[in-house]
Amino acid sequence: MASRLLLCSRTFRSGIAAVILGIAFLHPSVAPAAGGSASPAADSPSVEAARERGIVRTEIPILTPSQDGVRARRPHRVPPPIEEVIVFEDSLEDLSIEDEAGWTHVDNSARPVAWHIDSLLACQGKSWWCGRVDSSWIYDSNRAGYENSWTHFLENGVWLDSIPTNAITRIKFRHRFSAEANYDHGQVQVYDWDEGWVPVASYTGEVRAQGGGCDTALVIVPETVRAKWYLNNPSGHTLLPFRLAFTSDVAYSSADGLYNGDGWIVDNITVTVNNEVRFFDNCEGGPGAWTPSLFPPVGDFYQVAHNVVTEDICTDNRTNVWVMWDPVVQSLVPRLDDLLRTPSVFINRSSAVSVNFDVYRNLPLYACFYYHLRYRTRNVGELWSEWIDPTRLLYYGSAKDWVRQKTPLTGAANKDSLMVELGVTDYGQIYCGGSGSSNGVYTFFDNVAIGVVGTSPPNFVSRDIDFFNDTFHTAPFRSNDNINTPLGDSVVVEVSASRGYKSGFMYWRANGGSFSAVTLQNSAPALPRHRYADVPAGAYPANTTIDYYFAVTDSLNETATLPAGAITDQHYFSASVLPLKTATNPGGGCFDSLASILFVNNFSGRETKTYIAESLKGLGYKFDTWDVNAPSSGIGNTPGGSTTGETVYFWPPSDVSRLVQYSTIIWHTGNLNSFTIRTEDQALLQSWIQQTGKSRNLWMTGDNIGDDMVTRMQEYNSFLGFTCGVRYVRDLWESLPQDSLLPLVTGVAGGPMAGRSFHADADCPQIDDFDLLTTSTQAPANGKAGTILRYPNGLAAATRFATKYVSFGSDSARVAFLGFSFNTIKEGGERLLLTRDIMNTYFKVTPCYDATSVEEDPVGQAPPVPNSLAQNIPNPFNPNTTIRYSVSQSGPVAIRVYNAGGALVRTLVSAPHAPGAYEARWDGKDEGGRRLGSGVYFYRIESAGGFRAAKKLILLK
Repeated sequence: MASRLLLCSRTFRSGIAAVILGIAFLHPSVAPAAGGSASPAADSPSVEAARERGIVRTEIPILTPSQDGVRARRPHRVPPPIEEVIVFEDSLEDLSIEDEAGWTHVDNSARPVAWHIDSLLACQGKSWWCGRVDSSWIYDSNRAGYENSWTHFLENGVWLDSIPTNAITRIKFRHRFSAEANYDHGQVQVYDWDEGWVPVASYTGEVRAQGGGCDTALVIVPETVRAKWYLNNPSGHTLLPFRLAFTSDVAYSSADGLYNGDGWIVDNITVTVNNEVRFFDNCEGGPGAWTPSLFPPVGDFYQVAHNVVTEDICTDNRTNVWVMWDPVVQSLVPRLDDLLRTPSVFINRSSAVSVNFDVYRNLPLYACFYYHLRYRTRNVGELWSEWIDPTRLLYYGSAKDWVRQKTPLTGAANKDSLMVELGVTDYGQIYCGGSGSSNGVYTFFDNVAIGVVGTSPPNFVSRDIDFFNDTFHTAPFRSNDNINTPLGDSVVVEVSASRGYKSGFMYWRANGGSFSAVTLQNSAPALPRHRYADVPAGAYPANTTIDYYFAVTDSLNETATLPAGAITDQHYFSASVLPLKTATNPGGGCFDSLASILFVNNFSGRETKTYIAESLKGLGYKFDTWDVNAPSSGIGNTPGGSTTGETVYFWPPSDVSRLVQYSTIIWHTGNLNSFTIRTEDQALLQSWIQQTGKSRNLWMTGDNIGDDMVTRMQEYNSFLGFTCGVRYVRDLWESLPQDSLLPLVTGVAGGPMAGRSFHADADCPQIDDFDLLTTSTQAPANGKAGTILRYPNGLAAATRFATKYVSFGSDSARVAFLGFSFNTIKEGGERLLLTRDIMNTYFKVTPCYDATSVEEDPVGQAPPVPNSLAQNIPNPFNPNTTIRYSVSQSGPVAIRVYNAGGALVRTLVSAPHAPGAYEARWDGKDEGGRRLGSGVYFYRIESAGGFRAAKKLILLK
């Protein structure tokens, strides 16, 4: 492997000790701020850290507690495993603004001034230095240098009007540049009136004179740049801006201990026109007119609040929570980098440690405010460690619901004390072109708990984004083979062996052969628990499946594996070079060893079962699977590949020729809100579906595909209207308020699902917003389009579209587009039958093998729904509350509210209902719109079939 390999080629080159192993989709920009020569706002320390390779965005995970019925007020406090002991638990109920019980919070938005005059590393006397000294940089030889993800400017101006014709303008200076070659750069830039800041000289690696001193640099300023400045500048006699720009990438610096560089030292800056000196500074007289980048703090907004209103109808939490918004506008603030820290917790040198907490998800991906998790440890008599990120993930989520998150803290084993940090940061500098959108964006934290296990075998922390991914490519890419992860060449795991690490291996095999062992390699002194391994170099051909697992043994000779059932259950990780070959079945009309169906699971790892794959297998279909590792991170490890020009996480696109063997592609996105289908994949599917040689079928299914394309402007080349024949209407299938959480979806007469019906489960613990669809206005002119499934309001839940892209031959293209996730179908038999109706009845694709899981067709009878009346949420309430209910029969339904004396005060519902689940809301007012007084009230339901029920509610004022 190359000498620069840390964990996976140049991929997992990180500095966990420097906070977060990070991501930057593009290298730090040196473009000017809008409006001219002012330096753009720089990143906060958390944003800097997030640029490091290895950190990716992910949707906040859901830990669903075991429960029946509606979730209660404190639903997330799930009992720990038997062997785990909770040593710290804080529901925040005893906290107040005056007494925060040892919790602390820090405004981390301020940035150090990197460019400064210093004599420590000067060329002579004093020099400008882009760098700093930090005693914590223990892996740097002089503990002086630069940090990851720096973008720092030193700006000045020079008078360059009224110069002779054909004169040459030069910038001359002495300097020493010491930064990672090809990844960290220094530039001399001048301001072009049309293009903004443009580089006129660049430096990287080690630039110095013989003997190690400062070298002399001479740079020519383009005459066109100078002339345009004075031609367009109305004030005439002004200074032409020029600056020195230092940028570092996401890893390998003094801060993470992976590169022993000093930064950039510059002295004796001179600007001449021919031989006339127009500017000179030897740095001995101080900063003068130079302007280094300055970034003041924005403030600490963390505080304890109670009775905070959320939009989660599944969970009512009106007790104390941590908020970090501006209380006036109830939104996060731009450039926020706010850190919340627990009190010091005694963990008694336990073998395993984890943190659990509740988080309210209202951080949309494209708002670019995310939260991260870190921790630090210490032993008695020692200093606190650096802050460590245990997951290297930035969390987002826009479902507006409470979820529980649990994270192992592997580096906390065998330590005496622990502190945990929850940080919320504006990452607009990395992901949103310079600024995020804070309006209406916020998150809350609650019920923080720390659990320990006294003695345990080795344990692992892993991310599927660090594991091998499926591919069509048979030639090596990234390094010396074509078995790669979305982030690099090698798989990566974090290992904790509290009783001492003895040995570790990755065991791998190809196509069911014998397993071979590859030793897990140490990453770097700065990353003591991270280990990597790779398959041997080579070009692995199509029809190759790699199975692999990890095994680590501690000093007591106890071995743990990942997956846990690798030895006992023969459960392994796997990745394939597609297409695969499987058995034919001539008797069933299956003569080809290659599959004609490709299932792209863009929800891999986020579902308890792969229901589509199970249904296809049960019906006897032969298919290839492309599992997208970490689909909510949007890295580009899909068939369409990375965005053109991507330099950090490049995944090569699949040529359409790799897909032509497939007559059917199924694209499954579950309930992803973002990255449902990237533009590169849309382009690939558009090309594939128009290929000749066979008829093509495309099945799209997911809660938010249309919403993602239209609302977030991710659609490519009219993919919805032209290719799929569908038009997205809105993100809610029914008009507000959405009160039907278990809608009965029915097949349209004359369609492939005619007579079928099933329930789509949008209910707790996570409310799903099914897309409302209709056929595209382009569809009738291009082919045949129609509705195949309807919601209870008669509007389209799924559409179909059939067309021909060539006028000759019999090849056709058909698309089935579902506005909901296949996984939400509540009845297992109906999932199977829907797959049959789409694949066989509509697409005309016959199975390869005998069916094994066909259930008896219920002949279109609607699945049963129970009669129920739930407790209102919240209760007590002020001013609004929600009442959830369900009815099993069609007919009139009434819900009425009575006071304590039995008098009717309000009729909330009085209308016919189809079987299903619903909601009603009460605003605490009577029939005349007058607000009622505090007290106890009762609500009662009456429905067809004789169902009657009543419950008590409390109105507080």
